[in-house]
Amino acid sequence: MDAIVLASASPRRKDLLARMGFRLVVRAADIDEAFPPGRRDFGRLCGDLARRKVRAVLGQPGLKGYRWFLGADTVVVKGRDVIGKPKDRGEARGFLARLQGATHKVVTGLCLHDRQGGGFRLASETSLVRFAKMSGEEIDWYLDTGEWEGVAGAYRIQGKGACFIQHIKGNYTNVMGLPLRLVYGILREIGYPLGIKSSGPGGPP
Repeated sequence: MDAIVLASASPRRKDLLARMGFRLVVRAADIDEAFPPGRRDFGRLCGDLARRKVRAVLGQPGLKGYRWFLGADTVVVKGRDVIGKPKDRGEARGFLARLQGATHKVVTGLCLHDRQGGGFRLASETSLVRFAKMSGEEIDWYLDTGEWEGVAGAYRIQGKGACFIQHIKGNYTNVMGLPLRLVYGILREIGYPLGIKSSGPGGPP
């Protein structure tokens, strides 16, 4: 497969794509990820941030010969508020206290760019996650795992955070930070060489 430049520092996104057999070049994008105040079209906003990540790495040294670029941005939304990455343990505790016993959204925006074809293909995915009720002791136990560090919503569904997930409606890998089914579909649409022969409009059997 052709290498894909992943404009993200997320080890979870890298791991998901690597497990699918994609060859990756990982480059972090240094951009301001703050949302404009008052806007609530989270899918579009995440897609715009993903595009900005791709644009930020396009001119980086050593990438001139690469054709395919992927950016992604994921947020946790509770009500009308974005719950981002906690600054410290105290903020992580507040996030978990708010999420426990309730349902929230996980929204990921994608941007795929073909340097030869030009243009930026944007898309987004939303999943609903229901948290079980958590006691104060359970929140402390989870905070002690350190999984809250560096992740939106202060939990990792692929880790010990799974102990508190009652129900998911939507794509599981989206909650991890990258909806693989959506990525695959867009790659096929834009002509990325997956090595799969189409059997017609319905795709492969």
